[in-house]
Amino acid sequence: MSNQSALLVMDMQNGIVNGLQQKENIIANNQKVIETARRNSMPVIFVRVAFTGEYMEVSPNNKMFSQMKAKGVPMNKQDESTQIVEALNRQAKEPLVTKHRLSAFTGSNLEVLLRGLQVDHLVLTGVSTSGVVLSTTVEAADKDYKLTLLSDAMADQDVEKHQFLIDKILTRYADVTTAEAWCNS
Repeated sequence: MSNQSALLVMDMQNGIVNGLQQKENIIANNQKVIETARRNSMPVIFVRVAFTGEYMEVSPNNKMFSQMKAKGVPMNKQDESTQIVEALNRQAKEPLVTKHRLSAFTGSNLEVLLRGLQVDHLVLTGVSTSGVVLSTTVEAADKDYKLTLLSDAMADQDVEKHQFLIDKILTRYADVTTAEAWCNS
């Protein structure tokens, strides 16, 4: 591979971000990181979770998503809840990867896209730390990507869970830094 990096902005979509206590900080840190990546000609790839029709991709065996389906949470590809937060100013040329599980790789074209871009280093942001960040980090590490996590450009509904994962689990797979430190490097 060619030592190419890409920024993955994961699940920064209306239906997920709007419920966060620290919403403004997470959006602001993602804005800084996205602008830095763009200035440095680094590919910015947005990832979201969405489904076809009435959750056609969700098995009753999938505890989390089948509960969302049962509650009637709007997660269709066209629903407002699955659209990227407008403040992040996604550009038309920036890919929007739609996934159907927690990991950004599962049920999406992400891996093919990364191969086409010759990416071997992923910089990750997003919501939630215990969902998409954890799942994508572990899978990307298994796929031999170099990983950098921007701890203050990601969040979880449970702040203690976020901090535990950052401090004790995710450091096994990735370098962890802050948005500001990464932007200044």
